Amino acid sequence: MRIWGIHKKYPALSWWMNFMGGHISAGPVTIFGANAMNWVVNIRTKRWGSICFTLPVLARWKPDRYTGKKRFDWYFYVSPNGTPWACTFYRGSDKAEKIRAQIRLLNFGHGFDSWGRGEELYALNQKFGSFTICEFDVERYARREELA
Repeated sequence: MRIWGIHKKYPALSWWMNFMGGHISAGPVTIFGANAMNWVVNIRTKRWGSICFTLPVLARWKPDRYTGKKRFDWYFYVSPNGTPWACTFYRGSDKAEKIRAQIRLLNFGHGFDSWGRGEELYALNQKFGSFTICEFDVERYARREELA
């Protein structure tokens, strides 16, 4: 008889990876542990798709990509398929994702078919992948008379 917490499912992995690295589901609610989702709750609904938010754990403290300072990486989003690349409402520490979510909402609306419009969604996400100003943007769009 195997009892959860005593017998490891994958003998090569540590106790932590075996029992905290997966997820627990109860009806429409899934709680992800120490895996790629990194302590997240996902709730599936018929009206909104999936509602996803982070849990307040120490593992969410990460160094900022630009400044190197540690910050709490958090988010709350609504997505038709439960992924952030298709979300149409986003609040969190990534300000660029909030803008992309608003663009997806304007183009597709809430609850769109993310698999049926997959090519359009991919193109939109690639087009607005970054909101940083590069030298090409300055050369093309800046008014030269104001710069001189």
